[in-house]
Amino acid sequence: MSGILEKDWKKIRAMKDEKLNAVCANILDEINQVIRNKEENNHKAYLKIWDIVNTRDKDVADMFNDLKRSNAVYKLALWYKNGYLTEKELNVFSDETRSIINVLCN
Repeated sequence: MSGILEKDWKKIRAMKDEKLNAVCANILDEINQVIRNKEENNHKAYLKIWDIVNTRDKDVADMFNDLKRSNAVYKLALWYKNGYLTEKELNVFSDETRSIINVLCN
C-alpha cells in the first residue's frame, strides 16, 4: 500500500497526541504502582522501573515514531491491537482502512 487515504490520514494526525498521552499515562501508572508497592527494596524497584521504561519505550516508538502516510495504517493497527483505539474510534475510518486493520490484527 502506498499510503492511507487523505481523509484517514487527517484523522490519525488529529488523534496522535491524545493516543500518545494515553500510552504515556499507562506507563506512568505502571511505574507509580511499582513505587507504591516497593516495600523496602529500593534497588529492586529501580530495576523494575528501568525494565518498564526500556520495554515500553520500544512500544511507544513502534506506535508513534516516524508516523507518515506510508506507515500510518500499521501504526493505527498497533493502537487498536494495544487497546488505545476503540471500536467506535475505528469506525470513523474508511472501509478500506478498517479492512486492513482487521487483517493486520486478526
